[in-house]
Amino acid sequence: MKLTCYILILFTVLASSCTKEFLEEDPRTFLTPGNFYKTEADLQMGLNGVYRTPQDRYSNMWGAPCWFGWATDLGYLTPANGHAFHNQPAHLRADFNPASDMPWNMWDYIYRHVKDINFLLAAVDVVDAPAAAKTSIAAQARAWRAHLYFDGVRIFGALPLILEPVSDVKALNSLTRTPAAQVYEQIIKDLEFGIASLPNTYTAAADKGRITAGACAAMLARVYITMAGYPLRQTDKWEKARVLLKEFVDDKKYGAQYNLWPEYSQAFADANIQGGQEAVWTVNFTRGTFGQGSQVHTDFSPIELYYDSRAGLTRGGGWSNELPTEAFLASYNQARDKRYTFTYWRSTADLPTEYAAINNSAGGPVVFAAPHIKKFRETSPNDNSQGSGLDHYIIRYADVLLMYAEAINETNGANAANYVNLVRRRAGLDDLPAMSQTQLRDHLLLERAWELCFEGERRFELMRTGTYYSRVKAWNPQAGANIVQNKHELWPVPQREIDINSNLLPNNPGY
Repeated sequence: MKLTCYILILFTVLASSCTKEFLEEDPRTFLTPGNFYKTEADLQMGLNGVYRTPQDRYSNMWGAPCWFGWATDLGYLTPANGHAFHNQPAHLRADFNPASDMPWNMWDYIYRHVKDINFLLAAVDVVDAPAAAKTSIAAQARAWRAHLYFDGVRIFGALPLILEPVSDVKALNSLTRTPAAQVYEQIIKDLEFGIASLPNTYTAAADKGRITAGACAAMLARVYITMAGYPLRQTDKWEKARVLLKEFVDDKKYGAQYNLWPEYSQAFADANIQGGQEAVWTVNFTRGTFGQGSQVHTDFSPIELYYDSRAGLTRGGGWSNELPTEAFLASYNQARDKRYTFTYWRSTADLPTEYAAINNSAGGPVVFAAPHIKKFRETSPNDNSQGSGLDHYIIRYADVLLMYAEAINETNGANAANYVNLVRRRAGLDDLPAMSQTQLRDHLLLERAWELCFEGERRFELMRTGTYYSRVKAWNPQAGANIVQNKHELWPVPQREIDINSNLLPNNPGY
């Protein structure tokens, strides 16, 4: 669903600083959710606005594609970046605290979009429109709400659970933090509604990229395996995940359209992401100016290209915001794993056709100070002065297969390695040897890293497996020097939120 224009509906909660005269104005003169939504077309317009939600999380917030790769075993922040906004969380310095900007940016992102979704859902209940259309709109909106709260509960732990439109400032400023287990239960309800209400596929070309029943099922499986791990340790959720993933992979309950592309590189071709056979849940972007297209490619692209007069931003330069750790690079079978070859580059000589003019010029190839990530490059044309039109995966089928293997392994089932081997064979690797449950568990942490690196989930994978502290300490010198166990697993609740609502205290441990 390439939305070339998003209609953003602003549901503004007026702050207490408004003047008395303004508050006494006739409210009918202002655009509000209550007086905007009148028809089915209005509801669809609101839903299109909701689909903009993940563009912030995966692209448009400053350096957002790297937020959950920094301070992990896979990625670190380039030393060329001197901004405190990025350095505080990447280094896990003491000045990463409740007053830091990044936690507030994430908190604000979650609740701005939850607010819009809740107003849309309230309107669905009252607008005169066909029941099927209303159900579909509500299911898609609730799936995005589940996505928002899933991020929120994994980042902050307990946080306010708001399910109705709230415009009263006093009510908003008296909310308390809902226990994490209760937040998860609502996430499950929203995703189950999507599974029951949405189709497996859409027939209209304009609907490509919309959330499907399969997308909700895959996300629910991710939720279950997260709940089974740290910190909730609800181990009964492993069986729920296994059943759900069996229906997805073996029984084809959500359609037979899902499969791996024959080559790893094909999974990241522009034409193959949205609506492609590996796409389960995606973020849609439209090529254009900053704020419209994706900044994923620019965040990962080499700063050496940006500063080279022969290249610059328009020839693939970027900010080098996340680089692979040496330990992670060393973990690959570099000679055989196709994922290694496709994911990284060290100079323009690695792309001889695209950079022939530079490579053959007097200065020769541009060599980078460290290997860079190129799996998200938009190569035709590769112009980082614009936002990329390359869509981004939230969940792809390779992830589903690896989750299924993990769920089988944790429930003492047989043949878990079969699903890992499907992913490995595509990468050019041999099948796994016989492994114990513990050995396969440890290997899956690596296999998921090789397959899914830098796609936005690594921090949460380390969290749920209870390995966050140990892996960062051993693999990432930048963050490992400062990491504190039982503190840095969560981010702090922002101080500016606590200043207006002390009910959010106590803050997370260590903050």
